[in-house]
Amino acid sequence: MSHSAPAPPEWSPPDVEELNQLLPQYEIDAIIGRGGMGAVYKGRQVTLDRTVAIKLLPNTLADGDDEMNFVERFKLEARSMAGLNHPAIIAVFDFGQTSENHLYFVMEFIDGMDIDKYIEICGGKVLAEHTVAIVSHVLDALEYAHSRGIMHRDIKPANILINREGKVKIADFGLAKNTSPEESAAIRGLTQTNVTLGTPDYIAPECLDSTATPDARADLYSVGVMLYQLLTGKIPRGIFLLPSAVDPALDARYDSIITRAMAGDPNQRYGTAGEFRAQ
Repeated sequence: MSHSAPAPPEWSPPDVEELNQLLPQYEIDAIIGRGGMGAVYKGRQVTLDRTVAIKLLPNTLADGDDEMNFVERFKLEARSMAGLNHPAIIAVFDFGQTSENHLYFVMEFIDGMDIDKYIEICGGKVLAEHTVAIVSHVLDALEYAHSRGIMHRDIKPANILINREGKVKIADFGLAKNTSPEESAAIRGLTQTNVTLGTPDYIAPECLDSTATPDARADLYSVGVMLYQLLTGKIPRGIFLLPSAVDPALDARYDSIITRAMAGDPNQRYGTAGEFRAQ
């Protein structure tokens, strides 16, 4: 996730022992990811005896040092994911706040890796048939989310997980946007003027235009970028070669699919994730 505002102050997440004291209903095993915007732990939900991932927000933000509205975005992420029930979207089980003021939510644990790592272990690019399977699952999940008024807004390989059985899951709805009128009014203030949300290489052009109102087709642009990257091992920047020019062994039909998905004008893109998936 990138933005032009200052990062939050340096934060040290609780260690495993500390979090076990803060969340006694869970047995915390390890910290599996951390950053300025929070930390993710692996643990076990004791009552149901299931392995879970716990995402924790810095308590410095919940205490009021939150210029970028990360607390509301965190709550939105939990609500967005909890309201979606799809096999290719990570499920959320619980949400709350610790006695030390950390907001947290609990979600299913994925025993696997993100697609960034998968690209790496595949040698820089992914076989076309595997690429089609991955992207098809992503588009199925987006078709479901979009039909319920939820845009993801940060589709990229790092936010797509694959488990040891090859099942694909979309994660990180921290920038999600509910496009229903009542929800849009409630969250309109979360985006500051002149602050771009998303990851630069994957973000649709209209998301950089302060006069535009991006819709679900911005997610499809991001999928187009990811499709190109998986097939070619390169990220399309500026005037880029079509996939078949990068690798003549690739089916030339990918050229037109990616060209349409990544059209600068949203009206020239696929209208829905389902239409993109069918191609």
